[in-house]
Amino acid sequence: MHETMPLTIRNREVERLASEVARLTGETKTEAVRKASEFRLAELTRKRRPDRVLRFLEEEVWRGWWRS
Repeated sequence: MHETMPLTIRNREVERLASEVARLTGETKTEAVRKASEFRLAELTRKRRPDRVLRFLEEEVWRGWWRS
């Protein structure tokens, strides 16, 4: 069960955007904001992955390759 937590949007542009997304999708504004937040979080998480991949390549794959 989800506990209800208040979120007050005091920015007219954010309110307008949330309303427009909700209207176009048939979702509530709450659902539109939730999905947008999840999407943004996933995007930010994905952007961190290349750092880990690069570090792995530098430390495990490319380390000393020029000496072979």
